[in-house]
Amino acid sequence: MILVTGANGVVGAPLCERLSTEGRAFIRVSRKPLSNYKNSNATALTWNLDQAPDAHQSAQLAEVTIIIHCAPIWLLAQQLESLKVTKLKRLIVFSSTSVISKGTSSDSQEQALVSQLAQAERAIADYSTQQAWRLTILRPSMIYGYGRDQNVAHIARFIRRYGVMFVVGKASGKRQPVHCDDLVGASLAIMDSPLTVAKTYNLAGGDVFSYREMVKRIFHAMGKPPRIVSLPLWLFRFGLRLASAFTHFNYTPEMANRMNQDLDYDHSSAISDFGYAPQGFLNNPQRDLADPK
Repeated sequence: MILVTGANGVVGAPLCERLSTEGRAFIRVSRKPLSNYKNSNATALTWNLDQAPDAHQSAQLAEVTIIIHCAPIWLLAQQLESLKVTKLKRLIVFSSTSVISKGTSSDSQEQALVSQLAQAERAIADYSTQQAWRLTILRPSMIYGYGRDQNVAHIARFIRRYGVMFVVGKASGKRQPVHCDDLVGASLAIMDSPLTVAKTYNLAGGDVFSYREMVKRIFHAMGKPPRIVSLPLWLFRFGLRLASAFTHFNYTPEMANRMNQDLDYDHSSAISDFGYAPQGFLNNPQRDLADPK
């Protein structure tokens, strides 16, 4: 039995859809029950991973042999003892390339995030070795897809609302956005692959371009002429502080610095080990730039 955590997320949701289409039996984990969720080959498990499972939840976990963890990785790290009730053999865990890209950040919140990611990866790897679980860790780069993400879709929403996008200087830092469907395909491809056990893979998209070029492509995909305004670093950072104070999104000044930082990643090992072949950027803009309401 497959268990999918983070079933409502940007990767978890399309993963559950793929498993349903393929007719696989699985358990989808979400923090809140979905009254309208109906699927003959899926069991819904309401479980807040911040809390240990109760007796009923543990009973549902008992037959699990495979876990694909799409929720924040640190939530799994704190539930490792709880998974002893399962028959777990295969563990596929999504982490993030932020553990690499934000490693030198001067922002205290981002330093804390990097520490959380790294500690969780180590804890899960050590515990998996002890329990003889076959572990693979996946580190995606900038995830996008179906308008559910906080990366490409977030830029599109800003453009839709204001008709312009602000960047820092040349915004020359390389980007490699990865579609969530490619991450779904990767997790399923490695499920039965012994070659991927005890390995960590960076997973990035099929196209590499500058941050500015990425923004241009989003404008074009929306049928709009690019209106990109370059700002000095100090002014952009000030704007991020204001935006963070008056919106629900947690902007940090370091986000401005990274517009001119290369964040492309070598995924050649994923190509050779399990045939990873990510799609090009915004192949289907109507699907991926939709504004879900």
